[in-house]
Amino acid sequence: MDKKYKPSKEYLAYLDSLPKSFFVTVLENSYNEHIVYDADGKILYVNPACIRHYGLKPEEMINRNNADVYQGYWTPPGLDVFYVKKDTAFLRQYFIPSDSVFYTIGVPVLNEEQDIEMIIGTVQEEPVKEWDVDYNKKSRTSKSHFKSEEIPLISVSYQYWKIVSELKEVSESTIPIMLLGESGTGKTYMAKYIHENSHKEGLFMALNCAAIPEALLESELFGYAGGAFTGASKAGKVGLIEMANEGTLFLDEIGDMPLSIQAKLLDVIENKRYLPVGSTKMKYVNTRIITATNKDIDQLVAEGEFREDLYWRICTFKAIIPPLRERVKDILPLATFFLKNFNLSYNKSKRFSKEIISFFQEYPWPGNIRQLKNLIERLVVTGRGNEISMKSLPDYLLEETKRFPDYQKSGVGFNKRVDAFKKELVQKAYEQYPTIRKLAQALEVSPTTAQRLVEKYCKEVSERSSEM
Repeated sequence: MDKKYKPSKEYLAYLDSLPKSFFVTVLENSYNEHIVYDADGKILYVNPACIRHYGLKPEEMINRNNADVYQGYWTPPGLDVFYVKKDTAFLRQYFIPSDSVFYTIGVPVLNEEQDIEMIIGTVQEEPVKEWDVDYNKKSRTSKSHFKSEEIPLISVSYQYWKIVSELKEVSESTIPIMLLGESGTGKTYMAKYIHENSHKEGLFMALNCAAIPEALLESELFGYAGGAFTGASKAGKVGLIEMANEGTLFLDEIGDMPLSIQAKLLDVIENKRYLPVGSTKMKYVNTRIITATNKDIDQLVAEGEFREDLYWRICTFKAIIPPLRERVKDILPLATFFLKNFNLSYNKSKRFSKEIISFFQEYPWPGNIRQLKNLIERLVVTGRGNEISMKSLPDYLLEETKRFPDYQKSGVGFNKRVDAFKKELVQKAYEQYPTIRKLAQALEVSPTTAQRLVEKYCKEVSERSSEM
């Protein structure tokens, strides 16, 4: 629909005069699939063409989440277009069960507050014309030092894309951003996404503060003057902060940064200046700093292991990246994405068995997306035949499945059991501890995590002071 088009009163009156049965007849007899779902992905309507595509009747799809039906992967990632750009998306969808390819046009319908009310999709087997699926990528891929396809921002969750949408909004500003989440959840990918949606034209540089010894970390960040120390190059060295000038420097595991270096970083953020090791000449930069940690940064501040003044400078905007075990419906799209790319890289034609798909969705993934990606690469490279089955799994994973031998037979998977336990634990604790701070102390989590748990597991939450 043309967004500029406004129907006349006469046309609206004509539409009102048509009986409901007219529209039902048109939709129900259309050869193309027409599907409507709400902002959370719940299917509100689909016509009988879905039988041809998914082998499911309309009544079997209504009120189900689209992630339960779309067992596969679409390109480009459509929800980025829907929830972040709130624009029409042209998608190519690969459906695993039937090994079929469909083409979809998805149109978001916005309410008065410009929030998504529903998404209307038209699905067909073959395109009417050759669509340019790069339509949604626009000019942000033009930065030659980074390829946007490396970012697996793949999700069927509205809540996940709400996080992405908020990060896109702040990326256009100079607000410092801190990304919180477990190791392997994709914080580096998210930092790159922020960079490529910013106005910065310089390089994106990344440094893991926990991976470099303290003695070398300062020179890596700030560089050094020629002959600054024994073994130093006579020409000196440019640090990552200068290399990322007019660009973005991503400091992962900032909670492991030594206090002495934290002081110099604070000067960079506040005054856009720094002193290279062994130099007496101040340098000036305009580098955006994005930080991340999997530690409880609030606790580090309280224990004096992290500077409070630096903390307040780098956490103007905090975003929590959820672990993969809380994104169960995203596991299959992510797995398919990695499978497709590794098949291309290694010239393979591997496919998932139904059993391995069930395992992927039930396994808790302690290493998150990184573990999933590495496992699939291993399965593509080492497995015999073209089908990846349970027998293809490495021994350590097969041993873990033996711990829960009845998880699939019972119909209650590992993640569901863990989730039910967490829900009961949080609800009982919240009844006993009436504030977020006390709850966080009781559960031994950060106040931010405690607030998220309350919002997720407690249906009726009174307005209480967070005391944060």
